[in-house]
Amino acid sequence: MMTSQQEEQPYPFVDIYDEDEADRVFLTSKPTCFAILGKPSVGKKTLAKKLAQIWKCTLIDASELIDENITAETEYGIKCNELLYQGQAIPEDLIIKMLMKKIESPEVFHFGYVLCDFPSLSEEHMSIPEQIDVIRNAKLKPDFLINIKCPDYDLCQRISGLRQHPETGQIYQREEWDPDIIEKRKKKKKEPRKSAEEEEEEEEEEEEEETNEAIADQIMLTEILPHLVHRPEDFLENIQERVAIYKDIMLRPLETLMAEQDSQYLFELDGNKPAAELIATVIARLQSMGLRNGALITKLQSGEEEMLDGLDNDELFRVLAAYKLVAPRYRWRRSRWGRACPVALKQGEIIMGSTDYALGFLGKMYMLSSEEALKEFMLNPRPYLLPPMPLPPCKVVVFGPPLSGRTTLCGLIANYYQGKVIDMEDLLKAQFEEARLQLIEQTRYEAIQAGIQKVKEKMENERLYQEQAALIAQDLSDKEPDEYEEGITAGEISSVQQSVTTSGSQKESSIIKEEDEGEMEELSPSQAAEEIETSVPQSSEVTSEHPEVQEIVQKAIEAVMFSPILLPPEAYADALEEAITELSKSNKYRYPGAAEKGGWVLDNFPPSTEHWAALVEKELLPDTVICLKNAEQNGKVLLTRLYQANKAEVDAKIIKRLTDEALKKKQEEEEARKELQEMLKLQAEEFAEERESIDFDHPSASESQTKMPPVTESGQTIQPSASDETKEKEKSGESLETEGQLDEAQASLDSKEQQESKTESKASAEHIETEEEPQPPAPLKSVASELGVRLPEYPEDAFPDVVEMDPLKSKIIQFLHEWQRTEAAIAESPLIQVSELEIDGQTLQMLLDQTIQSMEQPFKYHGWEFGPEDDDEEQEDLQAEAEALAEEEEEEEEDEDEEEEEEEDEEKAAQRKRHMGDTKHFCPVILKENFILYPGLTENSAKYREKHYYFSTPENRDKFLENPEEYVSHNEPLKAPPIRICLLGSHGAGKTVCARWLADKLGIFHIQFEERLQELIMIKTGKRVGPEEEEEDEEEATIQEMVESPQSAAEELEGEEETKRLQEKEMLLTDEEEAIKANLIEGEALPMEVLDGIVLDWWMKEPFRSTGFILDGFPRTAEEAQYLADRCLCPDVAVYLEVDEEDVTDRLLPKRVQTWQEKQARKFEKKQQIKDMKAKLRAELVAQRRAELLVEQAKRKMEEAAARLENEVPDEEEEEEEEDDIEAILEEEFPKEEDEGEDEEEEQESEAIERMRTELSEKYETDVTNLQAVQEELEKLLIPEVTLVSKRKPHIVCYQLYKKLKDLIENRESIFEKCYPISLSLARKMLVLAYKHPSNFGQWDPIKLSEGDAIKPFQNQDTPSFPLIHRNCIYFFTSKENRDTFMKNPIKYLRQPKPKPTVPVKIAVVGPPKSGKTTVAKRFAKEYGLLRLSMGDAIRMVLNNQPETELALILKWHLQKGLTAPDELAVRALDISLMDTVCNTSGVVIDGYPVTRKQVDLLEEMKIIPVKIFELDIDVKEVLRRALQDKQIPNRYPYPMHDSSHILSIKNSCYRAQTEEIRPYYEEQHQNWYVIDATHSKWWIWNKILEEAQAITKQIQLYLERIRQGMAASIADLCIMPQELLSRLGEFGQYCPVSLAEKGELVDCSVAPSLKFAAEFRGHYYKMAGQEELDKFLKNPELYVPPLAPYPLPLPHKLPKKLTAADVKALFPMQAELQGFCPVTYLDGKQRYEALVPGDIEYAVLYRNKLYIFESEEKLQKFMRLPEKYWNQTLPHKLPPIKEPILLTALPLTGYLEQGVATALIKAMNEVGCLKPKFPFLSVKKTALLFIAYHLKAYNPKSSDYIRKKYKRKLERFIDHCELIPYLGIKMTQRYKEPQNRPIDFDHKLHTFLSLKDVDPTSH
Repeated sequence: MMTSQQEEQPYPFVDIYDEDEADRVFLTSKPTCFAILGKPSVGKKTLAKKLAQIWKCTLIDASELIDENITAETEYGIKCNELLYQGQAIPEDLIIKMLMKKIESPEVFHFGYVLCDFPSLSEEHMSIPEQIDVIRNAKLKPDFLINIKCPDYDLCQRISGLRQHPETGQIYQREEWDPDIIEKRKKKKKEPRKSAEEEEEEEEEEEEEETNEAIADQIMLTEILPHLVHRPEDFLENIQERVAIYKDIMLRPLETLMAEQDSQYLFELDGNKPAAELIATVIARLQSMGLRNGALITKLQSGEEEMLDGLDNDELFRVLAAYKLVAPRYRWRRSRWGRACPVALKQGEIIMGSTDYALGFLGKMYMLSSEEALKEFMLNPRPYLLPPMPLPPCKVVVFGPPLSGRTTLCGLIANYYQGKVIDMEDLLKAQFEEARLQLIEQTRYEAIQAGIQKVKEKMENERLYQEQAALIAQDLSDKEPDEYEEGITAGEISSVQQSVTTSGSQKESSIIKEEDEGEMEELSPSQAAEEIETSVPQSSEVTSEHPEVQEIVQKAIEAVMFSPILLPPEAYADALEEAITELSKSNKYRYPGAAEKGGWVLDNFPPSTEHWAALVEKELLPDTVICLKNAEQNGKVLLTRLYQANKAEVDAKIIKRLTDEALKKKQEEEEARKELQEMLKLQAEEFAEERESIDFDHPSASESQTKMPPVTESGQTIQPSASDETKEKEKSGESLETEGQLDEAQASLDSKEQQESKTESKASAEHIETEEEPQPPAPLKSVASELGVRLPEYPEDAFPDVVEMDPLKSKIIQFLHEWQRTEAAIAESPLIQVSELEIDGQTLQMLLDQTIQSMEQPFKYHGWEFGPEDDDEEQEDLQAEAEALAEEEEEEEEDEDEEEEEEEDEEKAAQRKRHMGDTKHFCPVILKENFILYPGLTENSAKYREKHYYFSTPENRDKFLENPEEYVSHNEPLKAPPIRICLLGSHGAGKTVCARWLADKLGIFHIQFEERLQELIMIKTGKRVGPEEEEEDEEEATIQEMVESPQSAAEELEGEEETKRLQEKEMLLTDEEEAIKANLIEGEALPMEVLDGIVLDWWMKEPFRSTGFILDGFPRTAEEAQYLADRCLCPDVAVYLEVDEEDVTDRLLPKRVQTWQEKQARKFEKKQQIKDMKAKLRAELVAQRRAELLVEQAKRKMEEAAARLENEVPDEEEEEEEEDDIEAILEEEFPKEEDEGEDEEEEQESEAIERMRTELSEKYETDVTNLQAVQEELEKLLIPEVTLVSKRKPHIVCYQLYKKLKDLIENRESIFEKCYPISLSLARKMLVLAYKHPSNFGQWDPIKLSEGDAIKPFQNQDTPSFPLIHRNCIYFFTSKENRDTFMKNPIKYLRQPKPKPTVPVKIAVVGPPKSGKTTVAKRFAKEYGLLRLSMGDAIRMVLNNQPETELALILKWHLQKGLTAPDELAVRALDISLMDTVCNTSGVVIDGYPVTRKQVDLLEEMKIIPVKIFELDIDVKEVLRRALQDKQIPNRYPYPMHDSSHILSIKNSCYRAQTEEIRPYYEEQHQNWYVIDATHSKWWIWNKILEEAQAITKQIQLYLERIRQGMAASIADLCIMPQELLSRLGEFGQYCPVSLAEKGELVDCSVAPSLKFAAEFRGHYYKMAGQEELDKFLKNPELYVPPLAPYPLPLPHKLPKKLTAADVKALFPMQAELQGFCPVTYLDGKQRYEALVPGDIEYAVLYRNKLYIFESEEKLQKFMRLPEKYWNQTLPHKLPPIKEPILLTALPLTGYLEQGVATALIKAMNEVGCLKPKFPFLSVKKTALLFIAYHLKAYNPKSSDYIRKKYKRKLERFIDHCELIPYLGIKMTQRYKEPQNRPIDFDHKLHTFLSLKDVDPTSH
């Protein structure tokens, strides 16, 4: 069912598919360069000027260079000017320097050059060979050499006739000023014209032209002629002298240069032709080779003044695109540069171009920024457009909060663009350090001064405090110690201290802290006094070395060390400017062609407006600003990173906060508990006091009171229980324990805090330096763990949302605030690209990709929605096309119907002319995402790169416009999905048959929708589902119900279980399966969810997705069609099979009737089986019941018998009655079933047929209705439709179906391609303007090339050209049919081998008169545009076109004398005619030339060698017969023709005699003679000649291609002469290099003159032994030539030389080696005695000055191949005896005849026996003897060639005479015939027969 898909074509595209890549290839290609050669003043400069103007290249001429340099005031121009003012000539060296500089100039590298007048005749500075070497070694070598040939006489006459007007400097030719020539021209025009019947308008135009010419002639004769002067350089003797010098010193080097040039790139022109004709010839040849002219640069400026500055980019480009419009619908396209100046961008700056400097180049628009940029771009735009341009200069600033990945991204950007990261922190590191050192020094000085002051004040305060304390102590010394302790507390002492030190403490700095207060609180007065005493320093002097001063200084320095250093913004700008300047010096090494500017990425630059303003002031603005942000999820990613980086510090703060809170809470609880305990304690004390008082008054009461329970506050008593008491005790114990633990914990915590406070100051500095967050202290952790304090829980990829994160959040908020301000400042610079990148969910590579996309976004193609402006442009194009069509000449009128259709479908025609995108009219988004061809809607269209794209929805259009590069093709066309076909039709239309056949043929899937539904439901049901199946089930159930028989309980139970199981199985159907079942049974619509599970897989999943399918019977309804539209599931084509109701009935009814009959038969058989089964069952039941009754009866009888025995009363009558009762009971219980008639009347066949007809009719109507609805829905989707009438037989319908789908199937690969036919003039205009690229096919027709055609036709009226545009190239076709074929499948024809080099065909056709050579030549001229050239045509061309040349004058002299033109002059005329444009582009067919040996020699001398000479061979009889037929042609020429039989016979005889001389020459020298039997039809002859011409052309093309690629190429059939072969033989001469290298054999190939197995490699020829050796050599020639060749060719004296018998005799007295025995036979025979065989002197070889003779030619060839093997042998002592020869004349007669003439006699007798000749009026015997005699004479090998030819002619004449008798016997009839009714040659042969009477045959 499924086959493998077709493999891709092995060939790459002939043309580059991607348009940008095609532009790149052109920009990197070498421009076409020319060098024009020829004699002095031959017209080189004139031709160069015209060629430079037309081909758009640069003219390089000495005079032009001098003027250009003088005008430009260059260094060379100034020197030239000085020399000219001094009256000196400009030296050659200066001219050559200017010339070389011009060749290396930018404009030459783009446009190419035309070099003329170089080399010059002057050899003052450089010789001619040296000047030629300058051309050879130039950077841009000339591709083409154009040699203008002109005879000396004609050139001298033309130049000597030049005159110059002294005032204007204009030069006039002789034809313009010579009065005699002017008078002749007037007389010629006064001759009677043949235009009597011409139109009046043409006559008026001619009269007007004549009037103008007469006025011009009059002005020339009267006003100009008297003032003309003859320049000295134009004197005849001076011209002749220059020509002679040219021939002496320049001609030979130039010939060497031209010989080295590829012949295809060497143009030889006839200098006698006008300059216009010469330039036309050159341009035609260049175009035929597929070359393109220099790419023109067009200034896009309107003639009207328009204000374009205020327009936005879109409007601006629309206006510019319409300037200098190439053609309607072909506007200038937008480039990737947009408005950016390419020159500035190449220099590393993004500067917007100006509309004043807008240009068009390669079909695209470019805008330059300045006049200088415009000049540079127009000189050579290539370096500014070549990849990697447009490339951003890479001036990037990256902002971002901490840990956003800013630095890493900077590195990635710099690495991608091969730039450098500029880190501002690194740049300013030295400045930061210097500023910090200055700050430290300043802080040190200030801290020392402040420290000394503070220490002094402290010392003074301490002294005062000591004195006051001493006074207080003295006052209190008299008090008691207890009072002292109680009254004087440490607090009082401290208050005194505080009062003393108040004034000093208020002045102290925040750096100095008082640590004395806490310690003094717990000191006694005496201890405090002692402390005060000890704290007073001994010395009152304070210096910087004081410890406290040092401590103050150290703290200040430490604070300054970690404080931020702020530099002014100008410092940042200055440092950045310096870094960029330094970077620009090395920027050129980034990559080839890199700009000096750019290439930097700025990191750690402060995001502040002040710093940005500093950049603006310094003009250091970047092109791109990247800001990394985290706006998603409130900055979750950044906060997480910050938290992870500061995790230890944050966690420590969190733990400390939570611990403090826990301790505070615990302390509060403890205080509350203490208060409660104190309150309870007071209550207990009060209670105890009251009890004591009561006990004292009432002891008993007290006792009872002690037993009373406690009383609550409300007065109720509480009965204490044991448990309560224990609980109270436990609580009290716990409280005591808790209090103790708290005290211990508090004490430990206090001690730990003290230790922590001591170590905190030491660790803080280390933490700041390393920026590592400290871990929480261990004591704090232990306390936290004891208190159960833990960190809050949070996800792994998140952070705890606590107050400790607020400082980190503030950093981000601060950055965002600064960025907002900076962004506003950046927005003031509109050229800066700002991109904010979200880091959430992005990797670094993704961020880099977004950055690159942001940077390169301005340099990408942009798309836009199709809007009203685009519609207006399209309407303008349509109107312009209509106007252009109306202005063209009227073509053939089309049918009215076609015109009406065109008028109706104007909108469709407009859409058809639109330039569609890479997906044609299909939606590219759905194609990319779903691999489905979905026709887009025109209302959802967009334009991208000036091409239209249609989309299914606006959402898809927006998605495309966001990133169009993702959806378009690049280097390959988009891959088309496999074919998907919906085959629809009513039941019985033959859908399944056709679908299955087509699927098998295409190798795709066949899907039958309803069958697929059945497969899905049968998985559960186990059977098919449907109306017919339900009817069958009901009938079977009815039949089953007819079985009514009692069954056993087990069977009933089993049946119930089975029924239950089936019901359960049926109940397990899912909703989808229920929907499918309902659809199959009741026709209910399938829900979309069900269709999703079935239909989607066919489009979306493998193997259907990549293979394709034919969907049979879907969609069936409009709802299902709408489902396809909703799911974007479109088939490629919808095929509708139409059929009539009668056809459906005829197809389906017989099968249904047969099914009904089979069903009825089964039903009857089933009923019969049931009846038989019932009868059998009744019999079994009756027998069983009878047995039971008999048992009962027997039992009863026994009882009765017993009773009777007791009563002794017999009763026989009762027994009989009982037996009758049994039968009655059985009859009653089992009554016999009567044959029941049909309860329901059975359906008859006629009724069934009628019912089925009605059902089919209803089904057909339903299907047709549904199909119409489906068709309407699919039409809305723009699905192509194919309607096919399926009435005929299935195989015919299948064939018709495939025929209609053939284009869609075979052209599948080009489904997205679209071509646009254009006119030939528009094609040439586009190529001239470089708007489109020429195809690599050039002028070749791709269709004909794919068919194997190797001859390229010339464009003329008979062979017009039909161009079209495909993508970015223009193709040419020879017919509209070929163009239409290409348009159907362009990819097929673009994937073929590239066309070979163009080879003009040069063939000759010769033959006797009436052989058809002129017919063949004219056919070539008509089919391929070749020039048919006979010798008369050549002479007439010279006489008509060059009447004043020397050759024409001599020809006229001979013709006027009535003489025949000499062959020498005729060949010269032929040579001139072969310079025609057609001959050099397409080729020439020489008609009937050459025919003599002299003509051949002259052609060889002129090097005119046809690649193939076709000889049309016919005998004289056919010549005469054709002549007679030509005489019967009614429209013959009015003048007499030389076609009489006598003249024709003479011509034929002369032709054959002359051809016998030239045929062997061409066969031997060139192997280009090909004989064709011309007796066949003209079509057979044409096909044969065309086949051979194609073959030889392909051979030449292959040779040229391989040679240009440096490969070896076969030289067979290239007309290489033996002399040329010998002059260019390689290192191995005529020996086969392959045989020598592989076998070590010397195979001499000189014996075979053919070049069939010869090849050329590296300019040398090599001959091979055979085809196998040739193939090996062509594949790897380097292995067989030096230096890789394993064996060199032996020296000449060591090569074997074959000798003739005469040569052997001449060597006498040299004796043969081995005494004349054959050395090869001896050695091959293993040197046995039997192998000693004497040799023959006919087979002799001279080797190493020794003579060897061999037994046979075979043995000789063995020795020649391996002489080293056989040459050095020694004979044995015993030799065979010498055999003496016997003379032939010594033999007997029979032996003599046997040895002498036996072979000749046998051949002659065999011929006479086969022919059985009978000469008129001679006996048979004598005739036979004469025949044998003639035969022996004609084929005697010892006779001379003349004798053999003589007797061969006699033998032929004798045979012709012998054939007269059988001919006359056949043609002569009994009745007389009139002469006109006889055969043409009957009378002639009868006359010959009668004339042979009494004639001796030997006398003829």
